[in-house]
Amino acid sequence: MTAIVFELYANLERLAGGRECRVDAAGDVATVGDALALLARERPELASSIERCACVSGDTIVRRADAMPADRRIALLPPVAGG
Repeated sequence: MTAIVFELYANLERLAGGRECRVDAAGDVATVGDALALLARERPELASSIERCACVSGDTIVRRADAMPADRRIALLPPVAGG
């Protein structure tokens, strides 16, 4: 089993109690969407916020259908509201 590391920002960081969240994953995590579903199962307090987040790998926005990044790190960026 290998870990997936999620970098959390804004309200996700507050809900999780930290900037990073590690989730152990078996081989069935092939896409970014699979990883997000696993995070939602493991950390239900984050589930409702995850759907609205943009996912980033390195400096590239990735789609949920994209393959898992090789480094197994995904940053979750909540939407920004402002005026």
